[in-house]
Amino acid sequence: MKAPVSAAVQAVLSMAVLMTTQHAGAEQISKTQPADARGEVEIVNVAGSVEVSTWDRSEVQIDADLGSNVERLDFRKDGSRTYIKVVLPRMSSGGGAADLVVKIPRDSGLIVNTVSAEQIIKGVRGAQRLQAVSGGIETEFGPGDLELKTVSGSVIARGLDGKGLVRATTVSGDLEITKAGPELDLNTVTGDMNVTLDRLDRGRIKTTNGDLDLTTALGDDARLEAEAINGDLRFHLRGEIDAEFDIETFNGDIDNCFGPEPRRSREYGPGNELRFSQGKGGARVHIKTLNGTVMVCKR
Repeated sequence: MKAPVSAAVQAVLSMAVLMTTQHAGAEQISKTQPADARGEVEIVNVAGSVEVSTWDRSEVQIDADLGSNVERLDFRKDGSRTYIKVVLPRMSSGGGAADLVVKIPRDSGLIVNTVSAEQIIKGVRGAQRLQAVSGGIETEFGPGDLELKTVSGSVIARGLDGKGLVRATTVSGDLEITKAGPELDLNTVTGDMNVTLDRLDRGRIKTTNGDLDLTTALGDDARLEAEAINGDLRFHLRGEIDAEFDIETFNGDIDNCFGPEPRRSREYGPGNELRFSQGKGGARVHIKTLNGTVMVCKR
């Protein structure tokens, strides 16, 4: 008579069978093909991860770990553009994870589209367009421009040389940008923004329900517009300040570390405003919040 199998052993056996089934058909691929040294590389992956680094070769190399529900990897060149796409079965009900490790020419442009895959990009000097739904993005960029879009993923972007225009939109992810070029266009819904620049010439920043910390020097003819519905806006300004300031809050305080004190914008009810010039007044700074505090200080 056989001894009965314990519940714990049955659970372990069931898990082993499940894992074997999930990984059945998994495939590892390593391929290299010629590419334009200043071309463009486009990567599409639904789930898993995408890691991109650069080298001095005019080639694109990919090492892919494909899950069991992946139909194939499309890797081809069309003119100056190289395509890498994880293709899922037409009637796929989910899954299809793939981990991609890609090397591209240093001066290539880069386009990455993912759903629930993390993106990590290093050393790319060409323009980048990165989009994710529920995965985070961490990238190095410059001197090429950077365009970022995420729904629920956070973004960390580090400039390589203080160049490159940055456009970023997040819904519920935080945004951290360091050493970008002097032009920014940032939008968040519920994400916080932490931005550090050497110099700002043009800035357009909007948030629905997030805080902003911006550290920068203002260019001679800088133009900065910042607006929040529910969020605090904090500005740490470096060096000599030559700017005209127009600051308004509907329901929040204004904390100014230099210049005059703010005044009430309404005799009865909330609201503060502060308008003044510092230095020659060449730059223009316009800040507005509905429910939030504004702080402007020298760093």
